[in-house]
Amino acid sequence: MRAAAVCAIALLLALVVAPPVLEASVWLAAAHDAAHVVTFAIIAALLCSLITPRRAGYLALFAVAAVFAVGTELAQPYFAGAGSIEIASMGDVGRDLAGSVIGVLAWLGVRRHRPRLVLAAGALLLVCLLPLAFVGWAYAGRALHPDIVFDPGRVTWRVFIERTNAGTVARDPERHVLRFTATSDSFAGIGLREPPPDWRGYDRLVVAVSNPGATPLSFNVRIDDLPRDTEYEDRFNRERTVPPGASLRWEIPLAEIARGPQGRLLDLSHITRVVLFLSPGSRGATFELAGVTLERVRAGEAP
Repeated sequence: MRAAAVCAIALLLALVVAPPVLEASVWLAAAHDAAHVVTFAIIAALLCSLITPRRAGYLALFAVAAVFAVGTELAQPYFAGAGSIEIASMGDVGRDLAGSVIGVLAWLGVRRHRPRLVLAAGALLLVCLLPLAFVGWAYAGRALHPDIVFDPGRVTWRVFIERTNAGTVARDPERHVLRFTATSDSFAGIGLREPPPDWRGYDRLVVAVSNPGATPLSFNVRIDDLPRDTEYEDRFNRERTVPPGASLRWEIPLAEIARGPQGRLLDLSHITRVVLFLSPGSRGATFELAGVTLERVRAGEAP
């Protein structure tokens, strides 16, 4: 039994260090975070079965769990595959330690027949899994409203925004706009990952943006149907000038978007990314995004 527990711990640690290489997604990243908690809960419970800790023994157990947590994070750059979503992070160490607490509480509750400890372990596990549930809520909202590429009025507005070091993002909950301020001169903006992928059946993309500044704003829209590092000539790119203090409802026909790449048509059934950014040299400039939606042309309306 002890040998089986040791083997199980070794296998779980190996999976943390070098997980299977899967296509990266927001959902997979959230599942990865949740898996850290569950994995270390199991490891901690197995350690308890091996050590049967008492008093100071719990400190030793958590010390071992901390060594495992930090050690696996340090080992990941050397063992994880090139396409793995697993990267070293202090957040993962925190999730590992939280999982360890859950595992110890569950083991104690079962061993000593104390249901309250089991309930405490379950409650803490639910708290740790809330981010995964939140991401699931975001995906459900996207599935129910495939015409909405981005809505800053949603509670889940941040889920599909890529991180950027080129600016700061803030949400105005009263005006339902997203405010972006560039801190770099190099293509500062936001990326919207995993938008509704199938744009067929719609006629135009509408980007509602405003310029609260005192100088004209050079605002750009980029759309990809291929992996992130698509060349400029192999994607859709357009620029518009937004006058100072003005709001723009930019309507882009999907037929125009499809003709964006050179030598081929953009695959409107497989949109992977939308990027909204400022032209180079826009450090300090700000734009406010009110929404990005897909629309159909109404009867009698000019396309």
